[in-house]
Amino acid sequence: MIFIKYLLQWGGIAMLVAAVALLAYDLYLYFQASRKKETDPATPALPMPAIRWRVPASLFALAWVPILLATGIVVVPSGTAGVRVSQTSGTLPGTLYPGAHFLTPLAENVVLFDTRDQLFTTGAIESAKADAKQAVEPLRVQAKEGLPVGLSITVRYRLDSKHLDYIQANLPQPVEKELVPAIVASAWRELVPNYTVREVFATKREEIRKKAADVITQKLAADGIVVKEVMLRDIQLPPEYAQGLQNLLLKEQQNDQMAVQTEIQEKQVRISELEAEATKAQQVKQAEGEAQVRVLQAKAESDAMQYTLPLKQKQIEQTKLEAEAHKEMTVQNAEAQA
Repeated sequence: MIFIKYLLQWGGIAMLVAAVALLAYDLYLYFQASRKKETDPATPALPMPAIRWRVPASLFALAWVPILLATGIVVVPSGTAGVRVSQTSGTLPGTLYPGAHFLTPLAENVVLFDTRDQLFTTGAIESAKADAKQAVEPLRVQAKEGLPVGLSITVRYRLDSKHLDYIQANLPQPVEKELVPAIVASAWRELVPNYTVREVFATKREEIRKKAADVITQKLAADGIVVKEVMLRDIQLPPEYAQGLQNLLLKEQQNDQMAVQTEIQEKQVRISELEAEATKAQQVKQAEGEAQVRVLQAKAESDAMQYTLPLKQKQIEQTKLEAEAHKEMTVQNAEAQA
């Protein structure tokens, strides 16, 4: 179909060129004959060449037929869809999907819509190509306390190809600039004032995101726009609230540090107690051992005395006997001398 369109276009253009060339050639011959007649009057007069007006006019008129037929062939690119708009009836029902389509020349035209996923974003955008953030204003809303909060939001959506005729006939164009931003901002500005800054930032962040996603999805679905995802990427707190939160976090950090230090000191005290108990137990065991040693020594001495006393008695008796024997020997010696 595209080949036929280009063939008709070039065919019509070729006919226009042929018509202009034929007319220019006849005019050239005519002016050449006129100049020759003026410069050389003695030359026998020749009939002036005729200008063929009818043939170029016919070619010129016929050339518009393939050109008009070519304008009636419309190609819808991939990733888009089209809607026919009539000069007499307005937007026509139905959707033209990617491919070639034939329209009524001069009476209809096609309005194309991007049916791929699109993004509506507020706040800083992370750019993977430049490794930087593109500056975009966040969505400003007010919390329950009346403090301003900046929201970095991304809404991923696409146009429903089945409702493109309704979108073209009833919605402001382009919808990605005129309709989507207004509905998204309205949903968040109606929802956030019911929550405090702390709830928006921390405790009920996911709950708020889900409620906003439901509202945005319902409102845009009524206009033929399919919402796939609503992301709350970042929250910019009011400066005074952020400063107070930072001070609170510092105090909590100090409190945690003190708790850790207290726990360490408690463990050190416990270690000292255990060491003292171990020393005491060691001393008790040592004293008990020394007492047992002394008992064993006394017992050994007692056992030794049982064997020592009889020996001593025998030694004493032996000494007595030796003394008596010596005495008797002395007496006998004395008697013998006498």
